[in-house]
Amino acid sequence: MRKKQSILVSTENGGLGNRLKSWVSVMRMTDQALVYWETNNSMPANFSELFTNECEVKALSKEMATHKSWLLSILPEDEKLLPYMFSAVCSPTHPLIRGIGKAYWRLSKKNDDKYRYMIFPKTHSKKMVRPDARHIDMEYERIPLYFKELYSKLFQKIQVNEVIKNISDSWSRENIEENTVGIQIRTWRDYPYRHNKYYKPSIKRLIKLIEKEANCKFLVVSDNDEVVDFLISMFGKDRILSFPRKTSRSDSWNSISGIKEDLIDMLILSKTNKIFASYLSTFSECAWWIGGAKATVTVF
Repeated sequence: MRKKQSILVSTENGGLGNRLKSWVSVMRMTDQALVYWETNNSMPANFSELFTNECEVKALSKEMATHKSWLLSILPEDEKLLPYMFSAVCSPTHPLIRGIGKAYWRLSKKNDDKYRYMIFPKTHSKKMVRPDARHIDMEYERIPLYFKELYSKLFQKIQVNEVIKNISDSWSRENIEENTVGIQIRTWRDYPYRHNKYYKPSIKRLIKLIEKEANCKFLVVSDNDEVVDFLISMFGKDRILSFPRKTSRSDSWNSISGIKEDLIDMLILSKTNKIFASYLSTFSECAWWIGGAKATVTVF
């Protein structure tokens, strides 16, 4: 058994989902998990404006051991619990090889195969991912029960600001039903390459998924107001729900209020039992973990 790091600081400075995953990974690796929460262009809110855990450090010193990664930690003792090349999403394998694998999966109709969660093959840096592809990130229901239970408990240790939590709980009780389907749409409006490669083809797949669901409502969270309005125009206000935000989704990262409402959206999404999730989005992934890793997931 690996000896735990005595003190470890999460220094991930990406978006909300990436930061939460890094923080939880540090919880896994040490009994004294700390967070250095940098405010920057994608995160204007301070840690204390979102969470109440007493684990923030205001400054870093050379003596502090740090961890910066959006990938959930896989420790040496975990290797026997994950098959070799388990992950398709976080694999160093060339996209052409994985594309052939997915084509075979579609033709053979192996619906439980790992390619279920790999919509479009993506190259990941070999410095970032393990060469044996023993990762559980964005693999959802394929993840072995051991890791589901372990990381779900760690995500429950995140203490959300009481006002934010109460707003999300209250709205969820009034609006989320047993069969409400959660939809998280990442349009990558801040990343033109991914907008064209991932979002444009995925929205067509999403519409087909919605059309297959009868007699249920859809909770929509997104990084763009226009796509929410588009779905309302197609399916009606009686079926498309969304939290009544006061801030614009498209530039939520520009304000503290916007980030708070992003967190509210994540918490509300975690209340649904079925999720349609955007490919490569850690936002929906964190919502799934916060909800106990119990929701069924379709990646589009």
